[in-house]
Amino acid sequence: MKKRSFAILLSFALILGVCFSQAALGETVNEDVTVSPGKPLSFPQQEVIANLAVRALKHIAKARGFIHEKNINDARRELAKAQELTEIIRDVLPTTRIKDHIWVAKKHLSYEDSEEVIPDLVPIYASLDEIQSFVTVDETKAHLDEAKKALKKGDKEKGAQALERAGESLVYVEIDLPLSYTERKVAEALHLLAEGKDKDADRVLKDAEDGVQVISIASYGPMVLAQKSLWQATKEYAEGKYDAARRSLSDAKVFLKMAAKQADQKTKEALSKLNGKIDELEKKMAESGSDFSNDIKGLWDKTKDVYHETVEKFK
Repeated sequence: MKKRSFAILLSFALILGVCFSQAALGETVNEDVTVSPGKPLSFPQQEVIANLAVRALKHIAKARGFIHEKNINDARRELAKAQELTEIIRDVLPTTRIKDHIWVAKKHLSYEDSEEVIPDLVPIYASLDEIQSFVTVDETKAHLDEAKKALKKGDKEKGAQALERAGESLVYVEIDLPLSYTERKVAEALHLLAEGKDKDADRVLKDAEDGVQVISIASYGPMVLAQKSLWQATKEYAEGKYDAARRSLSDAKVFLKMAAKQADQKTKEALSKLNGKIDELEKKMAESGSDFSNDIKGLWDKTKDVYHETVEKFK
C-alpha cells in the first residue's frame, strides 16, 4: 500500500466510522427467528477499541526507537506486545464472533450427524441479521444456505466447504482491512529484523503505525449513521410506519451532507447525487401511494456502494 493512499484512508476513516453490533441470543432460538439490526457499540466499548489501538501504536513506536538504538531484542518484545493487542481487537469484532460460531458448527460436523449440526446455523443467521445494516452479508448468507441444504442431505463434506466459504466471505472492512494491514506489517518487520535488515524493518513499522492510527481514530462517522438511517427507513416502511420512514430518510440526508463536508471531491459528488435521489424519493412519496420499499432499499445499497468503494481499494 502506498503511503499517499493510506493517508487518504486515514482521513476518510473520520467519515466511515465504526458501527459494531453484539449478538443477543437466548438459550433457545427457533429456526424462523428474525432479529432487527443491532445497536452499535456503546461509547465505553468504542473507547476500549481506540485505547487498545493507541497502546499498540505505543509499542510499535517503542520498537522503532529500539531499532534506532540497535537494541533488537527489546524491539522484538515491543512488537510481540503490539501483536497481542491487535489480537484482542480482532477478538471483539462482530465478524470474529460470527466466525467463531461458524467454527463451532464445523467442529461439531466432524463428530456429529449432519442433521444435528443444522441448529448451529441458527445463531449464525441471527448474528448476521444484526450486523447487515453496516456489513455486507449477502454472500455469507448464500454460503450458509448452501451449507444448510447440504447438511439436510447428509453431505458433510459439501456442508463443511460451504461453512468455510461463509467464514472467508465475512469481512468488516472498516476495521478488518487496517487491522489485517497492521498485522501483516508487524509480522514483516519481525522477519526483517531476523534477517538483520533493521532499516527496512523500521520503514515497514512506519506503515504499520498508519494502520493502527486508522483504528484509533475510528468513531461514529456520518456515513455510518447515514447507512443506519436508510436501513431504519427500509424497515419502518416495510412495517407500515411511513411517517417514521420519512423522518429516517430526512436524517440520512443530514448525515450525508455532514459526510460530504469531510470528503474528497469525487466522494462529495457521489454523496450529492445520493441526497438528490432521496429528495426525489421524498417528493414521490408525498405525491403517490405506491410501494417505495425497493426504492428505499436501493438508496441504502447505493450508500453502501459509495462507502465500500472508498475502502475496498486498500485491501
